[in-house]
Amino acid sequence: MKKIRVNIEGLISSLILQFFLYQIIKMSIGSGENFYTRFLLKIKSVLNSIFGLIPFSIGDCLYFLLGIFFVFCLFKGILLQIKKKKQKASKYFVAILFTINIFYCLFMLSFGLLYNSKQFVEFDKPEDNLYEADLKVVANYLLNNCLELRKNVSTNKEGEFAIDTREMITALYKEQSSFFETPEQHPNVKVSMYSSIMRKVGVAGYYNPFTGEAQFVEGYPDTSIPFTIAHEMGHQAGIAGEGEANFYSFYMGENSLNKEFQYSVKYKALMFILREIYNSDSLYYKRISANFSEGMKKDREREIKFYSQSSNIGSDLFLYMNDTYLKSNNQEGVLAYSKVVKMIVNFYKYSYPSLFAEAKQSQLPINNTQ
Repeated sequence: MKKIRVNIEGLISSLILQFFLYQIIKMSIGSGENFYTRFLLKIKSVLNSIFGLIPFSIGDCLYFLLGIFFVFCLFKGILLQIKKKKQKASKYFVAILFTINIFYCLFMLSFGLLYNSKQFVEFDKPEDNLYEADLKVVANYLLNNCLELRKNVSTNKEGEFAIDTREMITALYKEQSSFFETPEQHPNVKVSMYSSIMRKVGVAGYYNPFTGEAQFVEGYPDTSIPFTIAHEMGHQAGIAGEGEANFYSFYMGENSLNKEFQYSVKYKALMFILREIYNSDSLYYKRISANFSEGMKKDREREIKFYSQSSNIGSDLFLYMNDTYLKSNNQEGVLAYSKVVKMIVNFYKYSYPSLFAEAKQSQLPINNTQ
């Protein structure tokens, strides 16, 4: 039998071909639920039941082994190239490219093809404009919600918002099953093995499409953790877009009976909204912030302290890389994260139209959140 020769040029061509092939498939799948998304969700449910039983992250171990493999092959390939042993060197470069081909294929089939699937289209209509008056209505509503919720949540000895992470994960899976009327799954959310590194590059959580595991990063303020966990659970539920995954977290929190989860989600939503308002009316932002309760002020101070210590060149580099990745998947780059602002405002406009009865609609749309 004749051996099939695999060379570097062929593997690079295969990667390029795969990229364009998957773009065509994504367009043909379209948005909304279909056979492919239903099939994938069944696969993800199986992954949760398997990997959810293991207390540590199998996906993180896989990334570690892959890292060692790539470094070894790259080192050996360069060393052999220097020694003029080009044929032997090419075998190691081929091994790297072959592995990349395999994992790119697995990534696209298990997650990447979902980027065109939209589950909350009613809150993300292109014709809906976002107005400053609407943002202020929602900011006031969320502030009042947060003030009430903050009175009844657990705190640490410093008086800052605090949660039991394990209990929160269990509660969120139960609520997810009840709210969406799906079979309850085994929790498959784990602490990242790379938490110290992830904090330095500004990552609060991530999803592993190869194992279906959702990771959150230890050390973040507790105001962020429930929101982050629900965001990653959104990816497990088949939501690929970052803006939609953020809204999934908000949507679950808005309908949750868990006060800690509600507070985390509405507090984060309030900060998203205030960040948008700050661009056009910094004085209003300051007025709202001045009305935070003592507990909310402590939570905000905890966040400011954390982010001031975490800000560095690593986070800027990651932001650029993430922006490039999102754009390659037909997302609005890192602006895909701020898209949740428009979706949150639309949710309240459609759910509670009376809130906006006196809002002035004569202002120009805010284009930077479209």
